[in-house]
Amino acid sequence: MNAPGKTTPLRRARPQQLAAGETQSSGGLWRPTRLINRTNMLAIYRARPVSDTAGPGAYAIKTLASQPSDFGLALALLRREAAVAAEVSHPHLVTVLAARLAAPRPYLVLPYLEGVTLRRRLETPPLPVATALWIVRQVAEALTALHAAGWLHGQVRPEHVDVSPQGHATLIDLTEARRARTAECDSGDFPRLVAAYAAPEAFSLRGRLTAASDTYALGIVLYEALAGRPPFAAADPRQLAAMQLRVAPPNIRQLRPVASLEIGELLHRMLAKEPLRRPSDDQLVRWLAELEIEELAS
Repeated sequence: MNAPGKTTPLRRARPQQLAAGETQSSGGLWRPTRLINRTNMLAIYRARPVSDTAGPGAYAIKTLASQPSDFGLALALLRREAAVAAEVSHPHLVTVLAARLAAPRPYLVLPYLEGVTLRRRLETPPLPVATALWIVRQVAEALTALHAAGWLHGQVRPEHVDVSPQGHATLIDLTEARRARTAECDSGDFPRLVAAYAAPEAFSLRGRLTAASDTYALGIVLYEALAGRPPFAAADPRQLAAMQLRVAPPNIRQLRPVASLEIGELLHRMLAKEPLRRPSDDQLVRWLAELEIEELAS
């Protein structure tokens, strides 16, 4: 496991623009080899440089879907990921290696991550307690770097955490990151949030997302990693919103008795309805690291 410690200092890295005429098609710089994921906005392919004549490739191309439902929004999502990656670099945060946003079909180049999402990992029985703490601690370090640079991730959930075969966690998908302390974080701009992982302030009149909102979402992820399910579930998003606003989550020890009292207290703080009662980024990373060490020593 990675040794617990301080968050790695930020390194600024601006994605380079690809030269005119280069594309991600088979006739350009990159050759897609396999579709990884597709939504109604974006598509992600595994890819290799055209100079490589074999192999699936060590890169990923994120580009517009062939017929995006909203071209302007899809392009804005790519631009946002490129902008955030230009400002923030961290070992547990996705990297954008290159960007060409003025092409007929704009795209980003990312490293291909040899792993599966945390969502896939959670399809099997709940993770060992130490493993859950280890993964969430790594994500907390990535969020610390994002927040220090003035960004919120805004979509922390198991689908956006890649876990390598060695256990290295990477927080992915910066397309919906929000500039902190701006109108982007006001309550009227939250329609794309997933209610199961959204903080109470996302549903409050005149609410505003802050770094504490990412902390709340990460608390949901930790709870789910330990219990095998999130603390709140409902088919109706409005019911989920009401639960996030007013219902206390079940004590994790009721669902995972091996979880320590200290883990229960951490989740209680992370899932506090009032943002100011949640731990700061530094407190959270330190708390997770201490609990991780305790679990490994027990």
